[in-house]
Amino acid sequence: STSQSLVAVDVPNVIIETVKQAEDGQGVIVRLYENERCRGPATLRVGFPLAGAYRCNLLEENGAPLPIVQNEVRLAVKPYQIMTVRLVPALKGQSIR
Repeated sequence: STSQSLVAVDVPNVIIETVKQAEDGQGVIVRLYENERCRGPATLRVGFPLAGAYRCNLLEENGAPLPIVQNEVRLAVKPYQIMTVRLVPALKGQSIR
């Protein structure tokens, strides 16, 4: 049988540290970090339909929206960077980006 992860990343140098419900109840918070002193793209693969994705700070305050293509979130990663991302699930019947 095939299983699908809630959230996964496509490069080995980026580690997902935490996946949790947002403190305000508005989506899922993913905290990840780069651990090999590499700069480059990374893709967060999400196992549910997305309405939006945002880079946010440690207090979970939204910053810049992140590009989404078919439930994949594109990230630009810097060496040793810690990133916090808010994933906003699409509601049933909502148009999905």
